[in-house]
Amino acid sequence: MHVRRLRPDEWAALRAVRLRALADAPDAFGSTLAEAEARSDAEWQAQADPSDGAVFVVDGPAGFVGLARGGPAPIDVTYAALYSMWVAPEARGQGVGMALIDAVKAWAAAAGYPGLGLGVTTTNAPAIALYRRAGFVETGDHYPLRGDTDLEIQIMALPLEPAGQTTPPAGEGPDGRGADRATGRPGRRSP
Repeated sequence: MHVRRLRPDEWAALRAVRLRALADAPDAFGSTLAEAEARSDAEWQAQADPSDGAVFVVDGPAGFVGLARGGPAPIDVTYAALYSMWVAPEARGQGVGMALIDAVKAWAAAAGYPGLGLGVTTTNAPAIALYRRAGFVETGDHYPLRGDTDLEIQIMALPLEPAGQTTPPAGEGPDGRGADRATGRPGRRSP
């Protein structure tokens, strides 16, 4: 298994794996298969070469078997977010998901982001378990997945430390103070 950064010229392969992901797990993503199918080639080309992020893939014998994207968080762009995470059914249980998470974490830390967040559908127990194993914690924030469903996503966060520093216990900031539940940023502890 080899995780690598997507090349800009691989936009058609990105389109294929993203459409496969949306067909396989329609309740795991904020966009729908119909929306993705309607995107133009120019939109897919832009997604393959984001100016503010990175796309990571895992090659398989017949195409990509894993996908994850890192970029600025939607609410606070000083933090990074993990988007579009998907592993093909035939590659699950082989460490592909954790390898993709590690690639996005490394990208975000190298880019100087202090934390990494994500949204995961509250009914997706396998994904939640994977994110917990990777060190993410629930923030307590929930949002609608999309307007066409009653599903919700929960926000999970992971503080990122510069190289050479140790990671404080979960829920703690680097100075020993509690972390803000929504962002993972250091803050005051609630009484």
